[in-house]
Amino acid sequence: GIASLFSDSATGIASLFSAALLAEAPPASPPVRMEAARNEHEIAAQQQHSASQFQRLADDKPLGGVETEAPQPDEVRAAAEAVEAEAARRRALKCGQKVPPESLTVTRGVSIFVKSKYHGEAGSGHAWSYRVEFTNEGVDTVQMLSRHWIFTDATGFVSEMKGPGARGVTPVLRPGDSWSYDSGTQLETSHGAMHGSFQFETLRAVSGVVPSMFNARVGRLALSPTDSLEQAPCGEPARGDMLPDTSVRATRRVIVGATVERQPERSDEVAGVYRWAYDVQINNARDQAITVVAHRWMTVDADGAVKEMDGLGVGGNYRSKEIELPAGDAFRTKGILATATPVGNAWGAYTVRAQTAGGDEVEIDAEVGVVGLSTDGTPVADLRPEAG
Repeated sequence: GIASLFSDSATGIASLFSAALLAEAPPASPPVRMEAARNEHEIAAQQQHSASQFQRLADDKPLGGVETEAPQPDEVRAAAEAVEAEAARRRALKCGQKVPPESLTVTRGVSIFVKSKYHGEAGSGHAWSYRVEFTNEGVDTVQMLSRHWIFTDATGFVSEMKGPGARGVTPVLRPGDSWSYDSGTQLETSHGAMHGSFQFETLRAVSGVVPSMFNARVGRLALSPTDSLEQAPCGEPARGDMLPDTSVRATRRVIVGATVERQPERSDEVAGVYRWAYDVQINNARDQAITVVAHRWMTVDADGAVKEMDGLGVGGNYRSKEIELPAGDAFRTKGILATATPVGNAWGAYTVRAQTAGGDEVEIDAEVGVVGLSTDGTPVADLRPEAG
């Protein structure tokens, strides 16, 4: 089943040959430590570094070349959870216990350290920053491709965030390399907690550990107004066919993350018009440039009414403009969707022209994963016709 396909396990014989494989490997350059980027220039430099590293390994990575369809981030995450007993998972998250404002976990040799810091009241809520640091303590070269965060406030309300890479980067980490990034979140309460995971692909396998795609968990840490121990509910992500307001999908290494948010000031409930703002990020994790040339969005409301919106270019705030992305680069686009009911779903795709190393051009229908639309931000059922 899916659990056995993706479970984090090693073949017994692999450990016997690890030393021999290491001995045969070409001399490696010194490890690279990439600190959290402070501006767009530094982000661009990190994108270019990871792209150049990936280009050297793209054709020989265990999963196959860039045209090979890989397991989806949600599949990788779900498979890792499926092989772990529920009680063991909750113990690992320290449910029911006070947790500090930092956590450290190691999966497949990848160490992930996260630390939060309180920044006071922000509007009607409270704000924190957090720093995430990855260190590759293993022998394989890996690439982080997507993320999934679960934020829980003091009342138990859960918000999720899924997306490609982080800060526009899909970092490649050779043995000894490290990479950090800074981000932030807000809660309506003065304390809470966060945990999550990152999805990786092994680009150069020395250890023999399989599968090539794996899930690296982030331990639960406090979001505290005093940056100290806090006891907060152990939030759970949307389960089964329930859809949160965020998604991430990868299509031949074009990775699309989407979030939606209700727009009450643009809605007219009396007239039966509910509007939602979408925020999409597209990362080019391929080895050559791509160009986004068209877009398509679909919505379905609680009555089953399906609407389609499509056009040339990226759409949204870019209108009909095409966007070219060099290898390793990323961009964001925002726009508005509408439904006739306060509950619905949205999904779509971006048409991408992609170059190959051989100079050919291929067309990719880069999917936008389905997201739930609800006025209170809670997950909703999959309402698409084919889901029934």
